[in-house]
Amino acid sequence: MRNRDPHRGSLHYELMERDNDAQLASLHSQVAGLKSLTLDIEAEVKAHNDLLSDMDKSFGGAGDLLKTTMAKLGKMLDAGGSRHMWYLVAFIVLIFILLWTMTGR
Repeated sequence: MRNRDPHRGSLHYELMERDNDAQLASLHSQVAGLKSLTLDIEAEVKAHNDLLSDMDKSFGGAGDLLKTTMAKLGKMLDAGGSRHMWYLVAFIVLIFILLWTMTGR
């Protein structure tokens, strides 16, 4: 029969417990880090969603303004008379001259 030391098994068990506790503490810190990272990502996503929502509202308002302007321009052209067309042409030429002089030729 083999002679076994009764303290040898409990020492091995104690070493395994210490190793398990160390690994558990390491795992706990990694999980805490991942949780923190996840919360930061959530906050960033919410901020970007708010920004996109605001941009959507702004572009929607600009689109509505452009539609209204085009409708008024269409009504003006349908009203007839060449005077309106001359005003439009003169305005466009004036804008081009202004841009040309501002760019320094």
